[in-house]
Amino acid sequence: MSSLSPVHTIGDQIIEALRLHRKMSKAEARAETINLLSQVEIPNPEAMIDRYTFEFSGGMRQRAMIAMALSTKPKVLIADEPTTALDVTIQAQVLDLMKDLVSEFGMAILFITHDLSVIAQTADRVAVMYLGRILETGTVRQVIQTPAHPYTQGLLNSLPKLDALDEPLTPVAGDIPSPLERPSGCVFHTRCPKAKAGVCDQTIPELFSVDSGQSAACFALTQDWSDVT
Repeated sequence: MSSLSPVHTIGDQIIEALRLHRKMSKAEARAETINLLSQVEIPNPEAMIDRYTFEFSGGMRQRAMIAMALSTKPKVLIADEPTTALDVTIQAQVLDLMKDLVSEFGMAILFITHDLSVIAQTADRVAVMYLGRILETGTVRQVIQTPAHPYTQGLLNSLPKLDALDEPLTPVAGDIPSPLERPSGCVFHTRCPKAKAGVCDQTIPELFSVDSGQSAACFALTQDWSDVT
């Protein structure tokens, strides 16, 4: 909502990126911008190119931002909360669009999101982070169906269950520490039900292999706590 300039047309903002990074003439950049708007499924791109941000809906703004990001033909597109503030219908359309663009442009997308449903719909692999540290990695199926780290387990347990909608939600216990005052040792130990004093509060765990392609940073996954130094 705040990434696009309110005083320049959508087209001018994309044209600027094309002229800076791909050294196109103004006419070439305008033609390419219309093509990009068409690729992200903005209707009537020949007219919409000269519209301002306030004339676009939230979903169309998101598509315009994707078009701008694609203008330089990246190999990796970093999408930071790409569906925030969009209703469920528009969210699904944007996610479907991004999956189609992966195939069309032959690029990878790194999603940064707190929405587990987005991860389940779009990602191949997932890394679960807490206070800037990766606590678990694996395929989406592995992490969602067989979570290994207590934090991942807590996140999934906090979601409403379709077969038990009347049950109260189970939040992750405790509060998130300030990023400026990170806990020593494992950053999650202050909220972890499996934390062991003298170990988790003193030593930072490495990622342990849980299964083929799945790892988690948790001392409780080792067979012998005495192995931890």
